[in-house]
Amino acid sequence: MAESLDMEQLMNSFKKFAIHGDTKATGKEMNGKNWAKLCKDCKIIDGKNVTGTDVDIVFTKVKAKTSRVITYEEFQKALEELAPKRFKGQSKEEALWSRW
Repeated sequence: MAESLDMEQLMNSFKKFAIHGDTKATGKEMNGKNWAKLCKDCKIIDGKNVTGTDVDIVFTKVKAKTSRVITYEEFQKALEELAPKRFKGQSKEEALWSRW
């Protein structure tokens, strides 16, 4: 039950940041600018373990080659990529479910 609530909150956060600053956005895709904003606002970027450059590299890595946005599924993959880097010394699962 707690995990489904966490996933629901994650989806809501994705949607809110996906539409931020874009009146035409549907909330189904997020651009790189909003991805970076989410990472900064949620303190994923800490300046030591995870930098703005790391966030940009992960965005480029998870998105489709010709795309300029990421889907929710790609967003989840991006978080999986950054979690171990942000929470060094923890297992991948522990890092992923740590409170950012």
